[in-house]
Amino acid sequence: MIQIKDLWYTYPGRSEPTLKGINLRVEKGEFVLLTGPTGCGKSTLLKTLNGIIPHESGGTFSGSVKVKGLETTDSNQMEISKEVGLVFQNPDDQIFSTTVEDEVAFGPENLCFEQKEIDKKVEEALQIVGMSSHRLASTNSLSGGQKQRICIASMLAMTPEVLAMDEPVSQMDPMGTHDVLNTVRELNRKLKTTILLVEHRLHELAPFVDRIVIMDDGKIVFDQPASKAFDHIEVFYRLGLRIPEPVELCHSLGIKASPLSVSGALAVLNSENFKENTRISQLLSNPEGNPYAKNSSRKDSIENDSIENNTSENNSSIISIQDLWSGYEKNKMVLKGINLEIYKGERVAVMGTNGSGKSTLLLHLAAILKPDKGSVKVFGEDTRSKNPYSFAGKVGFVFQNPDLMLFCDSAEEETRFGPVQLKYSNIEERVRDSLEAMSILHLKHDLPQALSRGQRLRTAVASVLSINPELILLDEPTTGQDRVNIEQMMDFFKNNNSTLVFCTHDIEVAMSYATRILVMNEGQIIADGKGKEVIKDTESLRKASLTQPPVVEIANQLGVNAFSVKELVKTLTSRSVERIKC
Repeated sequence: MIQIKDLWYTYPGRSEPTLKGINLRVEKGEFVLLTGPTGCGKSTLLKTLNGIIPHESGGTFSGSVKVKGLETTDSNQMEISKEVGLVFQNPDDQIFSTTVEDEVAFGPENLCFEQKEIDKKVEEALQIVGMSSHRLASTNSLSGGQKQRICIASMLAMTPEVLAMDEPVSQMDPMGTHDVLNTVRELNRKLKTTILLVEHRLHELAPFVDRIVIMDDGKIVFDQPASKAFDHIEVFYRLGLRIPEPVELCHSLGIKASPLSVSGALAVLNSENFKENTRISQLLSNPEGNPYAKNSSRKDSIENDSIENNTSENNSSIISIQDLWSGYEKNKMVLKGINLEIYKGERVAVMGTNGSGKSTLLLHLAAILKPDKGSVKVFGEDTRSKNPYSFAGKVGFVFQNPDLMLFCDSAEEETRFGPVQLKYSNIEERVRDSLEAMSILHLKHDLPQALSRGQRLRTAVASVLSINPELILLDEPTTGQDRVNIEQMMDFFKNNNSTLVFCTHDIEVAMSYATRILVMNEGQIIADGKGKEVIKDTESLRKASLTQPPVVEIANQLGVNAFSVKELVKTLTSRSVERIKC
């Protein structure tokens, strides 16, 4: 179905190739996960499949890309698009219709389907992605995750033989992700649709795919069936990729197994004889023998047992919200009676289902939106009478779509812009430190629009860090990031004195780095507390389309109180030692 030979590609204005001698073959009906460190060329490779590269991009292209025997360089894009549906990394780059119905119908209309068939395709595609109730909605009113669903639906409506998807679920809630991937998998099995999907969230995607292909520095460096891929776990550690918690747990216990699911991990653990497994007991006394301890830089300490000096008794309130109601359309409220206090130094994760009001809440904290009813006070000032610019230097905001913030000719200029406008001193030091904190100092002269999505997001974050705001607001900061970059970014905020409020669907990141988690559903806060408290509230999680991390599910099944791989390993090894003593 797809055959790529010796593919090289260099973007216009760049001297270094982004793709370097790619060779890849994908058979009809395969479901392939393409992953790798941020900026390694994954998205670029996908764009060669439907001819965007080189027909629309320019640049230097050599080698061969064939889809169903069609050479993409010799075929026009209309011809290729009948065979290849491409879901973009950023849904705002793809959506252009004003209503959901028109967006999903656009492809079938241009393929000259009959109107009756178009209506059927639209309804089927919206049902697949769980958006039937939004058929007549404005695309501008959708959340980022809902937009991603619409982009997937618009491709499914054309029933392409190849579906190329660039981080299609990065902004979706966990249950929505699971539902969409289940359906895509069914299409793959029943219709033999060939799927090539780019994603960093290996822990969520691995159970669905047939094969895992890893890129690094423009090259394919790894290609294995999903069932055997994590037998080579050192490759994932070396490249800083996320590993499914069930796999991480077994390898941390010295067990030679790579289960991709909770049930698989439980089967492995129940088959192990912990009384006689001296290997497990040795891990306590010899952590150097633990492959997890040696290779993983992930922070497994869950900080939510105590909020260090972040209580109302010890700190002043940074944000005070009373009975906040707000909406984008008259008589259709997005936020419904929000009451909230956030204190200096807290790191607050805001979680919930797509469209629950998370981003809208964040926009109120930056005074970009004003309440329809109620009040929002930031640093003691009522935002209703304040211009958002009045908080410049004190409040830093990074949008869900970083492209809305980037307008300079280099990453360095983006980072310098804020301090220059605010007439700060030590500008060069601020710029260097901010770029370094986001691991993009080596990209300082690059045009932001030429960077990968993950690198663009980190450029936007650096442009905010350079003004050293007291309150930092981040909307989905882990999108497009590999594990190493997530940890470096979140470690920075952990060690920073600023107050942080961030929206995320990544429950593992929230558990590891937030001192407090808010759960939202239908415009209301339905849970608010320390991570360990919230993660036990399965009813609230269910309402908000969230799920417990796999390691917590495993611990629950084993009757163990643990909230991270490290905690569960310690508990299991301790039990093993006690049994051996007995």
